[in-house]
Amino acid sequence: MERAYFATGCFWGAERRFWNLPGVVNTSVGYMGGHTENPTYEDVCKKETNHAETVEVEFDPTKISYQRLLEEFFTMHDPTSLNKQGGDIGTQYRSAIFYTSSEQETLAFNAAKIYGKELAKDGIGPIVTEIVDAKPHKYWPAEEYHQKYLQKNPNGYDCHSSTGVPYPSVDEDELKNRLDSLSYEVLRKGATERPFTGEYTDTDQVGVYKCKACNSELFRSETKFHSGCGWPSFYAPTEDDAVILLEDRSLAPRVRTEVRCAKCNSHLGHVFEGEGFETPTDQRWCINSVSLILEER
Repeated sequence: MERAYFATGCFWGAERRFWNLPGVVNTSVGYMGGHTENPTYEDVCKKETNHAETVEVEFDPTKISYQRLLEEFFTMHDPTSLNKQGGDIGTQYRSAIFYTSSEQETLAFNAAKIYGKELAKDGIGPIVTEIVDAKPHKYWPAEEYHQKYLQKNPNGYDCHSSTGVPYPSVDEDELKNRLDSLSYEVLRKGATERPFTGEYTDTDQVGVYKCKACNSELFRSETKFHSGCGWPSFYAPTEDDAVILLEDRSLAPRVRTEVRCAKCNSHLGHVFEGEGFETPTDQRWCINSVSLILEER
């Protein structure tokens, strides 16, 4: 199980939205991000403790991803509203993410960037969500009557502000139907195709390599080189923000750097450096062929 912490304004409605997500094991509400110990609801509302009303989410990462929680977070409230949601005004109603790992940190900042671009298309923004490390900020559970409040009071107050702009998420059912099984396993489950079997391993065709899941531009043929490793190799992505990099300990004690598509969070491969290749970056972006589509130019 993993834990995540989100502040979206009044925690009653936010908790219900999270507990309704398949894969969420447990939720609770409390106070986080302030400067006093063991605050009460009255303290938070009246004594300027700087705590935010926060939902603690315990989830099974094999059933729901942190990325999915982020998508729910950004669309369940208005992340461009500073210290208020609807009629609820004050720092306790601010928008905040308290990350618990380096992976959560990377995904949270990336999701804010992606959603910010979507909001900008509609002339909305900027996002003012506070994204900070959870470690220095103890989570203080709220009083019992706040816990699962809308389960106890189904018609109770549920302040729900929203931009009305959907997060550009991947439709998993559509993707599963559109892709072959290996492509889906690689892109969405982090699998790896067998070496020297991929369509683009040795091709020199000029063009742009795009994400097979969301069609985002990732690499260009002029950065592709023959590394002999058995997978397509590039020395750089098209743009630094086209991809996100995460620590991968699946082969522990060996630590690798995983490469994912920044827009849809699909697994692409890994990046290695310092191997001695005569490339401008001395990096080898080792990418699965089945995660790519080559648009010839």
